[in-house]
Amino acid sequence: MTYLKAIFLGLVQGLTEFLPVSSSGHLLLLEKLSFAPPSLFLNLALHVATLVAVLIVMRREIWDILRHPLSSDLKYICLASLPTIAVALLFSFFLPELLAGAMLPFGFLLTSALLFLTESFSKGRGREIDVRNSLITGVMQGIAVLPGVSRSGATISALRLTGVEGEKAAAFSFLLSLPVIAGGFLSEGVKSGFSVEGAEFSVVAAAVLAAFVSGLFAARFMLKRARKGLLPFAVYTLLIGIASFFLL
Repeated sequence: MTYLKAIFLGLVQGLTEFLPVSSSGHLLLLEKLSFAPPSLFLNLALHVATLVAVLIVMRREIWDILRHPLSSDLKYICLASLPTIAVALLFSFFLPELLAGAMLPFGFLLTSALLFLTESFSKGRGREIDVRNSLITGVMQGIAVLPGVSRSGATISALRLTGVEGEKAAAFSFLLSLPVIAGGFLSEGVKSGFSVEGAEFSVVAAAVLAAFVSGLFAARFMLKRARKGLLPFAVYTLLIGIASFFLL
């Protein structure tokens, strides 16, 4: 892989991990178009880059959770993670072909539909994170294991549709991404045996740096953008969903 391709993949991963457009969908689309060969080690490295990016962006919230675990949103993060794991395991055992991207265009279109629905019906009533909306959000995050379905889009939509303000919804979504990104790192690491065989470290390093920088930008941008609405991302995922029918 060339440096240019590696940097491009890093930028795509960093931006799409936090913008509601599906990072897994974009990377799988590029892979199916033979733009980039599948590489578990590269995926591992990109997971680390985006994990560090969100740790930095959410450092104050994370520090508050560590200082006050009982009075923070930690319990809701743990609660939401339970249905996420359950739904993801159901897909893994019973519909593994969907995880391989068999319905990728429909995943993008589902993301678009969720975002349009959110823009049409969310009222932002200032509701706090609670048991009900954290469980709903966890289910939606589990569905987002499907390529093309945006994790951040699904979780932010679930929260906003239950009355949580945009910026608060985005912040909780990013905190909820920490166990998911860490879990993805461990899962892919186990698959590959954490092997670095055949990896070009300088090329991977370029991709990681690009993912880290673009991830920082995307996360900070999304926290502000969530106040204004998700309509541009709904249009984008609709267009890429339609285009992917022809590209694939």
